[in-house]
Amino acid sequence: MKRVKVNKEKMKELEGLADNKRVWNAQFLEYTEFIVSHPNYKGLVFERGTDKRVKWVVTGKSEKGVERRKWWDMQCMKNGITIQAGCYAKIALKLHPTKKHICQICGKELSLEYVYPNRRTILEFKKEFGISIVPFSKDIFQIIDELEKNEDLIEKVKRILKISSKEDISKSTLKDYIRKNLVDGYAKGLLSPGAMSNSPDRFDGYHSDGACCRHESDKGRHKSNLQRYGQDRRVYENWADGDWKMADRLMSLFRKHDISADHIGPISLGFCHRPKFHPVTKAENSAKNNRMSFNDVRVLLTDEANGEAVVSWHSKFIWDKLKGKVTNDKDAVKLSDFMRKNMHYILIVFSMIEERGESKFLEQFLNSEYSFFDYKFDHFDPLTGTYKSFKQIKRPGKNQQNNVKRYYRVAFEKLNEYKKIENRRNNIWNSPEVDIEIDKLFPLLKEKKHIEAKMSLFKCFTLLANIAESQW
Repeated sequence: MKRVKVNKEKMKELEGLADNKRVWNAQFLEYTEFIVSHPNYKGLVFERGTDKRVKWVVTGKSEKGVERRKWWDMQCMKNGITIQAGCYAKIALKLHPTKKHICQICGKELSLEYVYPNRRTILEFKKEFGISIVPFSKDIFQIIDELEKNEDLIEKVKRILKISSKEDISKSTLKDYIRKNLVDGYAKGLLSPGAMSNSPDRFDGYHSDGACCRHESDKGRHKSNLQRYGQDRRVYENWADGDWKMADRLMSLFRKHDISADHIGPISLGFCHRPKFHPVTKAENSAKNNRMSFNDVRVLLTDEANGEAVVSWHSKFIWDKLKGKVTNDKDAVKLSDFMRKNMHYILIVFSMIEERGESKFLEQFLNSEYSFFDYKFDHFDPLTGTYKSFKQIKRPGKNQQNNVKRYYRVAFEKLNEYKKIENRRNNIWNSPEVDIEIDKLFPLLKEKKHIEAKMSLFKCFTLLANIAESQW
């Protein structure tokens, strides 16, 4: 990767300093200096810390995060990209000057394009050619070059990459076909990039950790957690309503077919974890992140009109205030931002309650009863994500009891993270009315007046929803 020249003394001074309790690899440090100096990112705000390094990460809801989001929106508009779910992944790749990313942890350089075979594709290459591929060690073009002398190369690659047998492809045109139809088209779930989209939080619009290390650094993607992903940790962390056991079992069916289950209403925005998902590729789901489309909102409204609970109790206040204001994809992204911020407030309030020793009061909002059931689905269709019927099975065993303990532990661990946020209350929602209501809530809890405390909590969340409506 061609980089700008960086003063060696400056690099030596910065190298090894910790950011968010993590040591930056020297190659990543050089990468940050190259990127912030590149004209493609002119006008994108950044600061330097006391250690003189680039403040690479900002919180999306912070003042600097909002400035960055506006910059990315402007770049989308300049390049004819509609502002909707997945738009930031597209513009981040288009603007990146080298299309190569450096991992913050190990310093490895990986392509940002969808060129690396995913787990399923690696298994298919082993089946067809008898070769073992280390994930993210080679891109699809390097693999094809190594297999060039194989007589059945074209037919085998067609099977692996789901290319129609009718396509007239030769060895000389194979790579061009893959480039045009798979790599540039986000690979339809067969290939993966070396780093996933994450704007506006990261300056370059990508996660700091490359795909080479993210499975170790991200607890939600650690192999041990992914193996247990039949139990979606995010449900506990976001105190979500819904039959989470039934939804988890349905998600398992999606995974068995190597399909990603897209929450129509993201849990992280306050929606229920319910057994209804859109089947998408892993790349599409990652690019979408936690932003809704206009179609998502319409599906949620239809399901709600049919009597289904789509949003968790704590987020229904803001949902009811804003759902009628969404008329296009841009509004849907705006609603997503508002609901994510509101969810942040909710967890802050919960953490303040837990800090005062009132965890028993909060436990009533966790749905541990679903742990004692299991589900089997008949005639699951991976193309639509639907099924004809299901069977509920009662499971009152020790494993279920242990799962309840884990459910509670993860939920309260999340609140402990929020305890570490300085000035949780001051300068966050910036509302004397909310502060007054919270001050009324704590004495009620201390006096064990839980019914009155619950009503006070509802009023608090109503006030937060009113603030959101006034800012729409």
